[in-house]
Amino acid sequence: MFSKQKQSNPVLDAIHKSQAVIEFTPDGIIESANQNFLNAMGYSHDEILGKHHSLFVDSDYKSSSDYKRFWHDLRSGVFSTGVYKRLAKGGKEIWLSATYSPVADKNGHIYKVIKLASDITSDKLASAYNSGQLSALHRSLAVIEFDPQGHVLNANDNFLNTMGYELDHIKGKHHEMFVEPDYAKTVEYKAFWDNLRNGQFMSDVFKRVGRDGKEVWIQACYNPIYDMNGRLFRVVKYATDVTQDKLRSAYFRSQIDAIGKSQAVIEFNLDGTIVDANENFLSTVGHDLNDIVGQHHVMFVENDYSSTDEYKDFWTSLRAGKYSVGEFKRIGKGGKEVYIQASYNPIFDMNGRPYKVIKYASDITHQVELRNIAADKSLETSANIQTVAGAAEEMLASVKEIAQNMMRSQTSISGIVAQNEEANHLVSELQNNTKSMEDIVALIRDISEQVNLLALNATIEAARAGDAGKGFAVVAGEVKSLANQTAAATDRISNEINNIQTIVSKVVISSEAISGGTASVSESIDTIAAAIEEQEAVTGEISQKMQVIARGVQDLDEIIQKVSSS
Repeated sequence: MFSKQKQSNPVLDAIHKSQAVIEFTPDGIIESANQNFLNAMGYSHDEILGKHHSLFVDSDYKSSSDYKRFWHDLRSGVFSTGVYKRLAKGGKEIWLSATYSPVADKNGHIYKVIKLASDITSDKLASAYNSGQLSALHRSLAVIEFDPQGHVLNANDNFLNTMGYELDHIKGKHHEMFVEPDYAKTVEYKAFWDNLRNGQFMSDVFKRVGRDGKEVWIQACYNPIYDMNGRLFRVVKYATDVTQDKLRSAYFRSQIDAIGKSQAVIEFNLDGTIVDANENFLSTVGHDLNDIVGQHHVMFVENDYSSTDEYKDFWTSLRAGKYSVGEFKRIGKGGKEVYIQASYNPIFDMNGRPYKVIKYASDITHQVELRNIAADKSLETSANIQTVAGAAEEMLASVKEIAQNMMRSQTSISGIVAQNEEANHLVSELQNNTKSMEDIVALIRDISEQVNLLALNATIEAARAGDAGKGFAVVAGEVKSLANQTAAATDRISNEINNIQTIVSKVVISSEAISGGTASVSESIDTIAAAIEEQEAVTGEISQKMQVIARGVQDLDEIIQKVSSS
């Protein structure tokens, strides 16, 4: 490969052992290469001998003006040093740290070019990897650099945007500008920087203060950075703004705390063993936390239920990630029955797999007891309503019967009124007739008085006639006697008529009183009949309402029974 020197040169030997060496003509034709170079490029000596250097570069660079200038400079005696990208056999990318050195003869003419190179591909890849990582970190994270005393050296845009500053506002300032003044004076803050200067990295969620006092929460790590001699020369902080996450976390935490204050809360592993419980739950079941942690949920259910398929399916469903909500009967300390309205909630990990169960519950034992009492009262009320409804039906029947009787009484009274009116009419006629009889009696009395007067005159004339008039006198006496008898009879008739008139007057008065009373009774009966008719309608409506109420109470009772048994 290389022409052997007549005398060995230790320096060249050392170079050939440690470096990849290749020789070219001034035009770039390969004359020789050592084994280090061949190993680096993956070729044998015969594969490259006589080939041009362009074998090791890509086609675009080969045809470029830069490549032509590269060889022009070398032919002109200008050496080139740097990191070069080259192509090994099969197009494999190789990075070399190399020096191209033109070699001149005694006359100063360039007759060859020697390249000494080191394969730095792994270093280049590592550097690219590290650089890529740093670039990625700078793109995604807020980055700030401090000297060991805490003064700001540099910061990227992510950090500046997060804190609301320009770089000129913070460069050279101390880190304490990002913390609350009271905290900056504490021993804790001094220890924070002492630990960083001692090489301890710090990682946590930190509360910081941005521009205008804006509160910022960051997830950050402070990393001490050392120089080649192992001395600390800066601290780099990589941070993520978690302010919104912190606010959400605080919001969720406050919600959970609020639930914990008002609800009975207990946590289980997926197998049903108890992990933790709050004071509300412990008060509800009457246990201390030490009594239940590590125990199985089965301690809160009845023995008969714990061995059922339903209970096994209950936990199988929870392990499968299905929540359960309902009203549950549970057993507290000493066998105390406890009723709870609860939700069993599977909690999922970051991969969406259930890993525990949290139960939120409210003690409804008192409500259940009241509900059971209400159910009993409902049954009792239903029975009472049925009794009242039956009584209303009976009352309706009685009212209807009374109404019918009142109708008959009204009819009878109406008949009595009619008959009384007829009797009044007859009495009136009788009264008129007695008045006519009085007129006749008066006429008879007048005739009797005239006859008696004639008889007196006849007696007088008979006395004048003497014996001749004795017979006439006898007749006159008889006539007078008859007239006197007629007068006496007329007086008796007149007395009887007066008596009849007195009786008739009394009858008229009584009849008028009877008529008035009968009219009043008839009016009262009409009023009563109307009232009874109205009462009958009201009673009928009450009966209907009672039937509706009875059915409603029956339906309500059925609902309460269902609720009580659910």
